[in-house]
Order: sequence, then structure tokens, then C-alpha cells
Amino acid sequence: MLNHWMQDCGRHIRLLAVSAAFLAFALAAVLLPGSSASAADLPAELRDAAAEPAQEVLLVAKASLPRESTAEEVQLKEGQRVRLVWNGEEHGLLARDETVEQLLRRLDVDVSPLDMVAVALSGDPVTVTVGQEIVCYETVKEVVESPVTYRYSTILPTWSETVVQEGQDGVHAEVYEVVYRGGEEVSRQLVEVTDTEPTGTVIEKGTLENFAPNDAKVAQIVSNGDGTGKLVLENGQEVTFNQTLTMKATAYTTGDPGVGTITASGSTVHRGTVGVERSQLPFGTKMYIVTSDGSYVYGFSIAEDTGGAIRKNKIDLYHNTYEECVQFGVRSCTVYVLD
Repeated sequence: MLNHWMQDCGRHIRLLAVSAAFLAFALAAVLLPGSSASAADLPAELRDAAAEPAQEVLLVAKASLPRESTAEEVQLKEGQRVRLVWNGEEHGLLARDETVEQLLRRLDVDVSPLDMVAVALSGDPVTVTVGQEIVCYETVKEVVESPVTYRYSTILPTWSETVVQEGQDGVHAEVYEVVYRGGEEVSRQLVEVTDTEPTGTVIEKGTLENFAPNDAKVAQIVSNGDGTGKLVLENGQEVTFNQTLTMKATAYTTGDPGVGTITASGSTVHRGTVGVERSQLPFGTKMYIVTSDGSYVYGFSIAEDTGGAIRKNKIDLYHNTYEECVQFGVRSCTVYVLD
């Protein structure tokens, strides 16, 4: 009895033997009579089939067969188109509600002890091949994993990781022409090699501890009564603060007199950039800012800028547009200075 089992990423091939009482089958395979296949000239349809996802081929020689796989178990549907390849000829017909074994008996197909029977169920029509030699095209695939690159952000927290570019794995594929005779593999030849290069995955990761993105939502502010406490975010993260200040806040944007795109600390202006009096709030100080009446949340911010009009207990909040600045105006804000 043949019990050779081959398995790979592209296609699984099982070789089993069959008893005189049973015929065998193949699932979703591209099978042709050995006389019509050529390793030097791989047909386009076989190239296409070889590129398909993993499939299983079951080739069986007539000898003895375990009960796990028999032609009695391979059911064809009423009216299903069938292509029969036998004795070098092809025949087109319609199946009845019958098994492969019943189909071959109905057609008086004589399966000799040296013959193999293969059934390709994935195609239309279903292909049934009977012969002493069967040629199939087997694809062996090797996945080349997508490389991962981290892009670090100085304004995002350490727990923040965002995929900014989704990569894709590559594939190294080898197509082999495999010849079976008498239920055994007698030759294997490499006929095609294809490579699909992987594309990289880019992940943005924060480097700031005890911080959150400017627009992160705060679900609860827990104050200890001495100016310290914690901010509980909607995502469950907690950010602690060591000081609570009430400050007068104004708004500015690029295009205001003397305002460019680079801050006094050398960073590029963005929402979350705050102009401060450096003796009170040094550059790099992390804050969470909300108006004292709770009607407007500026969010998580960093002291990155300064100006001649900024004095103690006053801050200047960067906005993206002039209209936003006008709408904000001048407001009293609560500033939570983060650890």
C-alpha cells in the first residue's frame, strides 16, 4: 500500500492505494494526461492555477485503500458538467446524482490495476482523469514576512502605537511539474519561479512618558486637593499631574505678526503647542488644558514657544486657523501640569 504523504504551502499531495472495489479522487487539482503535458511549455491556465491558494491533490493507484477515502464518498450533483479524460481521449457529459464510482461504472470505464483515477472538483467542468500516468503542477510557496519599521514621535505617549502604513508579506513560489505513474512519483521538474517582494509595515510609536495625544478624551479628573491627581482617559490609561494652575489663555496662529512655523524651542508649530513664560513653565513642560468653565478642552499640550507679551500666569495656545483664534478669544483656563 502506498502511504507517501507530501504537504507544502502551495498544494498537498497524498498518495494512497485503492482496492478493486473502490476508485479514488483528487480535490481542486490541475491534472492532465501525461502525453499532453510539457515541462518546457507550461500552459497559461496552469500558471494561473499554480498561483491559487493551497489546494489538495489525491492521486490513487489501484491496490488496497483505507476506508477513509473512497470514490463512493465523492458525490457529483445532478446536471454537473464533467470532462472525462481516458485512453487519450476527452469526453464531455452531464453527471447524475451519483458518486464518481457510479459515474465510471455507468460509462463502462474499465480501471485496470495499474490505472490511477483523479478528480478535480474545483473546476467547471469537473475533470475526471483515468490513466497509468498523470501529470500535475505543484506549487511550493514560502512566505517572506513584511519588515516592520518604527517611526518615533516625541509628542505621543510611550503606550501609543499606530500602524501608519500596512505592509504586505511577499511570496517565493516554485512551480513543479510532477509525474505519477502506478501511484508513485517518478519525476519532478522545476518549471517556474516567481517572487513577490514584501512591502514594509510602518508603526508610529510615542516616546513621551505620562502623556497622551492632544485630542485624547479624558473620562475623569481625580484631584487630591493639593493640586496633584490623575487624568483617567477613555481608553483606561492614566496620566498623573503634580500641579494645578489657573491661567489666562489667549490664542495665536501662523500668520499673526511675527509668528512663523518654527517655535522658540525649534519645533514646528502644531495644535498642542503652548507659548509660556519660561521661568514659570520651562520648555518641554507637559500639560492638560481646559477652560475653567469646562466649555472648551484644548487638550494635552507641551510648552514649546514663548513671546514678548507672555507673562506669568498667562499662556498662548496655538490654533490651526485665524478663525479658531477669534472664536477662542481670551479665556480663563485650568492647567494641569503633568509629571
